[in-house]
Amino acid sequence: MSSDSGSHFDLVPMTGPAAHTSRPEMVAFSLQSKLPLPDVSELPDVTLTDAAEEVPDEGVTPETVGANPNVPMRIGSIWLDGESLMWSCPDCLAPVTIRHWLMVADCWNCETAVLLSAEQEATVQQILNRQTPRPAKLAAKQTTAKTTALPFFPAAAPSEAASRLRTLLVYEDNLHWTRRAFNQTPAWIISLLAHVVALILLGLLYDNDEDIGEYITLSVVVGDQDREGGAITNLTPDTEDNYELPPPDNIDPNNPVEMEKVNRDREAAEELQKDFDTDNPNLPDIDSVKRRINEATGTNKTILARDPRVRKQVVAREGGTSATEAAVARGLEWLARHQEPGGHWSLHRFNAHPGCTCQDPGRSITDAGATSLALLPFLGAGQTHIAGIYKDQVRAGLDYLLDNQAPNGDLSTGARGNTRMYTHGQSAIVLCEAYMMSGDQRLKQPAQNAITFIIASQHNAGGWRYNPGQAGDTSVVGWQIMALQSARAAGLQVPNSVLLKANSFLNSVQAPNQLYSYQPRVSPTHVMTAEAILCRYYLGHGRNANTIDTGIDYLIQNHLPRQKAMNIYYLYYGTQVMHHYGGPEWELWNERMREFLINSQAVEGHRRGSWTPVENHDRQGGRLYATAMAVCCLEVYYRHLPIFRKFEVK
Repeated sequence: MSSDSGSHFDLVPMTGPAAHTSRPEMVAFSLQSKLPLPDVSELPDVTLTDAAEEVPDEGVTPETVGANPNVPMRIGSIWLDGESLMWSCPDCLAPVTIRHWLMVADCWNCETAVLLSAEQEATVQQILNRQTPRPAKLAAKQTTAKTTALPFFPAAAPSEAASRLRTLLVYEDNLHWTRRAFNQTPAWIISLLAHVVALILLGLLYDNDEDIGEYITLSVVVGDQDREGGAITNLTPDTEDNYELPPPDNIDPNNPVEMEKVNRDREAAEELQKDFDTDNPNLPDIDSVKRRINEATGTNKTILARDPRVRKQVVAREGGTSATEAAVARGLEWLARHQEPGGHWSLHRFNAHPGCTCQDPGRSITDAGATSLALLPFLGAGQTHIAGIYKDQVRAGLDYLLDNQAPNGDLSTGARGNTRMYTHGQSAIVLCEAYMMSGDQRLKQPAQNAITFIIASQHNAGGWRYNPGQAGDTSVVGWQIMALQSARAAGLQVPNSVLLKANSFLNSVQAPNQLYSYQPRVSPTHVMTAEAILCRYYLGHGRNANTIDTGIDYLIQNHLPRQKAMNIYYLYYGTQVMHHYGGPEWELWNERMREFLINSQAVEGHRRGSWTPVENHDRQGGRLYATAMAVCCLEVYYRHLPIFRKFEVK
């Protein structure tokens, strides 16, 4: 790839035998057939890594996997021995251990280190994760038993991560010699040292942290890239005695009328805390949550900050107030009131049920799209189908999406006009986030199927548009990249070739001034620039890359949120971009964004808690669309922690 492309993906040289050199084209699938797509592992991948050739193992087939749980599971030359993944070294044929969290096989005999190919990763996934059929409905009640959340298996990393991986392999090489020296040490010395260490640990036992344990819970995701710059942020402990949401900056503490409004806002915000103050077996120990937040790095961000038990701290640090949280609470209340009996939401007929006097229905017809748009802010506020005051609404919405998913993974059932791939991308994000947050294995395969559909729908030039296989536009591409990123964060399979091609599409819509357009060879816009920059973040571009800085300056100088007609679509992407970027730019943007959204939220009647669509594109989606997007903007403080800043809670 040319040096001016801006891509952070490249080949990762590894030790070991020669790699495959062929780069097969993506297989073309008939997306209109409604037949199931093949498993993603069957998709040819333009791999970013050198792949070692597998040692043939005749007579072993995938059908043997899991046939007898009492014997080691095996596919080809990869097998599971107890809890260890094993492989025959391609150089010396010695048994080697696969570090499945890195997809690297290390031979301690001949010191070969091989990064597994996409096909081999798929084999590992097949062994570790037995296919679970999707139920018609999610369970309405959870048992008191603690359930293990699914592990995270990251996809192959971009170049920055590759550099880290190479460093890690050097470290492992040095560690090999340490192990060898240890093995040559006399047994009596090892025994003496072991007893000394045991005595020390016994003396410190009272200070040990509790184990994280096994939970269905909001789960942490560690990404592929180090955060750049920024100081560590230490937050004070969250206690009922000394911590409250901060009031808006313009509040006079000596004005009883204004303080009464502050108290009402705090009470509204506290509603979202309910069900998280109980001994819910689906929630982990709060200290474990904080510890895992502090360990998260990179672009695959933790979503643990969505947990209402830590969210107040994050809100205060990142620039939210009692007013922003109250607006979120009222927005979710409005959305919950407008859910249809079948569990879905509607853009064009949300106000059709008895008692609703709200106006501004949308012109777009896509109940699946409306449902996914409505679920995004619920998930952003930490509300899942297993925890939170809106768990019943979330469960019903997820059931609707699952019940209407086509065998080929398509989630756009009923979408009309130009909404098909928008609907699918948004719905795929919902399934991936719900799976990631809950660890519910019943969501895994539907989420993977949705991602597989996105992969197969990609145009040869790297983009997506209204229908599968069309040449791309930046607006639709953004939702697909967000879905793919959510999938990677959830440990689902996303071939790196798909991300490479998506990055190439962004190159094609990037103007010489570093701004971005809707399609190639047309004029750039601020809306597409904001969306493209967010995509660049998640494709591995650094904070100070040329593709980022120029666009940030342009948005700040020319398109700050303002107190008049504001494109909520632009506000959605721009707010995320500025929050990740941080610094004075974020502070200025946040001040304007908060003021605009809080002041424009309806406060009376049946519309209370919603937003009126003003701009033409907003009116296309209507009041429900505008409300869902506005709530997501006000959840930005905790919906995704900033990429380029170290974050720590205590």
